[in-house]
Amino acid sequence: DAVNDFRESPAGTLRINAPRAACDWILAPLIGRFLTAHPGMRLELVDDDNLVDIVAKGFDAGVRFGESLQQDMVAVPLGGPVSVAIVGSPDYFNRYPAPRHPSDLVNHNCVRFRFSGSGAIYKWEFTVDDRIVEYEVGGSLTISDSIFSVEAALDGIGLAYTFDALVFDHLKSKRLRRVLSAYSPTFPGFFMYYPSRRQQPPKLKAFVDHVQSHSGTR
Repeated sequence: DAVNDFRESPAGTLRINAPRAACDWILAPLIGRFLTAHPGMRLELVDDDNLVDIVAKGFDAGVRFGESLQQDMVAVPLGGPVSVAIVGSPDYFNRYPAPRHPSDLVNHNCVRFRFSGSGAIYKWEFTVDDRIVEYEVGGSLTISDSIFSVEAALDGIGLAYTFDALVFDHLKSKRLRRVLSAYSPTFPGFFMYYPSRRQQPPKLKAFVDHVQSHSGTR
């Protein structure tokens, strides 16, 4: 029976927790090839922008920024550093002058991000005088989906704080315009992390090896 081919595998399901941006940008393009190469594997990918205790929540591994990792975790890089981009639509900049300094954001409509777990609003981080400075921004729209900020910017709602790789095509087509580039920081890239190499199950090793071989991080 063909249906039985897709029952839970004896080894169980590999469960990965990752922020939405990492799911869309890094993991999603690799999953099809991974499942094709490992036909007996079952994978559950949960997108979650909150900081999660992967052990307590029953995940085999998680994906987060380097600076967000716990010290006792094994970390595997998924690509290089990532750069921040602050973007808005031409329509938005027809209504508001482009900010020249992060302090100018007090006069702008910024798409804010709220962590659904803690309820905290993310403060926009900029490099000012060679150090990272946090700015509390205001705006008419607050979201808990990091990808949706780009859509909001495209719709002319306000400025979005995102990754340059996620808006490259929109910048090239001039649907979005980038501002505050001189102050935009670069952060350690995404890392896949898990508790211990000694406890690494074969299903996780297979996925880590696949991701590394296809993301140029070996």
